[in-house]
This record gives sequence, C-alpha cells and structure tokens, in this order.
Amino acid sequence: MVKTEESKSEVKIEDVIKTLEKALEEIETGIAEKSFPEVYRSYVQGLGRSIRETLKVLEIMAEPDTIQTPLSASGRGAMYNLRRAFYARLSRLTKEENVDKDRSTSEWRNAAQKLIEYMNSEGLSETPCKIVLKYEIVEENETKYLKPVKATVLYFELEGIKEVTL
Repeated sequence: MVKTEESKSEVKIEDVIKTLEKALEEIETGIAEKSFPEVYRSYVQGLGRSIRETLKVLEIMAEPDTIQTPLSASGRGAMYNLRRAFYARLSRLTKEENVDKDRSTSEWRNAAQKLIEYMNSEGLSETPCKIVLKYEIVEENETKYLKPVKATVLYFELEGIKEVTL
C-alpha cells in the first residue's frame, strides 16, 4: 500500500489492477470499434501491450508458493540467487512442515538443470533477469517434499540510450 501526501489515503494494489484492467478494456474496445484516429492507433496498441504485460507480471508476483529472485545482472546471477533462496526456503520448510531435504534437493537439481538449459538455449545467461519459481509440497508414501513446478523468467533488454554531456 502507498500513502499519498495530498490525500493521506492508502492506494491498494488491487485498486491499481482494477484501474489498469478497465483502461485495457477501453483500449481494446476502442481498437475493435476503430474509434481512435489512425495517427494514434499504433501508440494506443503499444500502450495496450504494455498494460497487458504489466498485469501479467503483477499476477505472477502475487502467486502463492513461489520463490523469487531479485533482479540480477545476468541469468547466471539469477540462478545463483534462486539456488540460495531455494535452500533457504527448504531449510524453513524442513523445520516447519517436516519436508524431506534429500528428496527436495533431488527435485531441485532436476529443475535447475532444465532451467539452465532453457536459459542457455534462449540466450538469457548474460541478460539481466528475475526468476519466479512456483513449487508444490507433494506428499508421497508419507514423505513430504518440495517440488518445483514452473519457472517464469522475466528478462530485461536495452530500452534506450541516453547521453549526458558533462
């Protein structure tokens, strides 16, 4: 929540999401009905894409049972941070929920190998990234373990160049 100085009211992320969804709906309706002048159409379409992507990122970040890395300078750095975060979460879950450490570690290694192969094949190992790992706590033969289910890689590329004369 964010408090604004002028109104002293709290702005909730849910309100922002509703506003973005309403704006996206209006943009999509306007494009479908061709109510925007042609000169604005490409800019409005770009705005719609940006809003859609922002909503998707907000949805990913709010998912329960995830391990998230901070924005890292490279994909390799993101994997390093993810590994540290995974083992920290595993340590906590081992104590709190009696999760089997060995089985969870085995599942992690398989998932990490697939994720590294994917990031290398997509050329993301040197690209600034954030990784969101979704997991489940699975119970099998009275043994609980942490199983990675899905990874979402948010990658960031050069957006522009600004020059400052000093």
